[in-house]
Amino acid sequence: MFLTRLAALGGAALLVAATGACQVVQNARTGLQVSDAVDELLSWEALTTVATLDATPGEVYDYLQRAGAASGREPSTDAARLLADLELTVSVGDPEGETRMKDLEPDDPLNAAMTVNFGGRDVAGVKLLDGRSYARVGGRAIVEDVYGGDEAAVARAERPQQDAAALPPSLDTAALALGGEWVEVEPFAYDAYAGALVEHGGVDPEVAEALAGVLTDGGAMLDPAAQRDFAGGLESTLRSGGSLRGTGEGRGADTVEIRLPAGDAYRALGPVLTLLTEQCERFGVAPLVSEPADPSAEVTAELAIRNGVLTNATFDLGQFGPEGAGPLPLNLFLAGGAALNLDPPTTPAAPLTPEDLTVALLYLAERNEDRAADESRADVPGPIQP
Repeated sequence: MFLTRLAALGGAALLVAATGACQVVQNARTGLQVSDAVDELLSWEALTTVATLDATPGEVYDYLQRAGAASGREPSTDAARLLADLELTVSVGDPEGETRMKDLEPDDPLNAAMTVNFGGRDVAGVKLLDGRSYARVGGRAIVEDVYGGDEAAVARAERPQQDAAALPPSLDTAALALGGEWVEVEPFAYDAYAGALVEHGGVDPEVAEALAGVLTDGGAMLDPAAQRDFAGGLESTLRSGGSLRGTGEGRGADTVEIRLPAGDAYRALGPVLTLLTEQCERFGVAPLVSEPADPSAEVTAELAIRNGVLTNATFDLGQFGPEGAGPLPLNLFLAGGAALNLDPPTTPAAPLTPEDLTVALLYLAERNEDRAADESRADVPGPIQP
């Protein structure tokens, strides 16, 4: 149920490159170092960011417990585990693969992709490629990594993927989708897809709602206009009020600290922080962050520059957390190039429609009924059943 909330962290991942534009520095040498490091990062035709929380499940649980102390909300260990295991990957780049990121004009199109996992296979992914939307859902990863299902539950989750191969050719797109492949989707039909999974696929409504949420929010986050607006807000904030200071070395990289007013940082990160708060409220979890009581108080972030290239940015979400919540570092790993494939799938399949998904699920349900009615069927769990 935390997929939607966790996917919101990806918005921050798309912004880090903008920090190199900060010219308000106390140390001119450090400022030039950061500017050059970002220039090197953006000398590629694509950019990849991987977002994780640098905390153990126990540390996350303690943070959630302290964050919910005032409201009396008791966090779950499952929520803490998911947050600690979260790995969100975002890639953006020139659709033609020819223009460097730093040479793109504000109105130039971008291809973008995002995947979410919790220490294993991808749970879900979204792509916006050449103006078309694509999605992928990993049934096994949801059951195994998100909900901690046992071997029998995992086998049941894999059954539709195996049976989908026998669907008629007219349902090729639905078969690919149920098999965990990338397919073109209708971006405004995620709720309809979820409804079909609940009504005809036996999927728990909470799970289906979470999937619809992460796909919807992921698509909105990858929209080029949203990316530019968000990055522009952060860049403007850093230009007007930020400062940079070299802090030495760590793990083979030069480290640089950014300081800026809490109110400015909160407004710059507003869309991500607001979504985090709304989704925490939705699922009865104490908000991870809150609006700063003193907008003029300073907050900090740390950059790492390795071999002249910006490679990491870390921001402590605890700086926006409830008083006494403690640290909760969000680490953003940066790399030139696209770790996620930004080329449209070569499979010549039509976009997935809710109607085709419904028909495919009905086919699979009938197959399950036939299997259950077969008296010669071996009564053993798992994918080895005939």
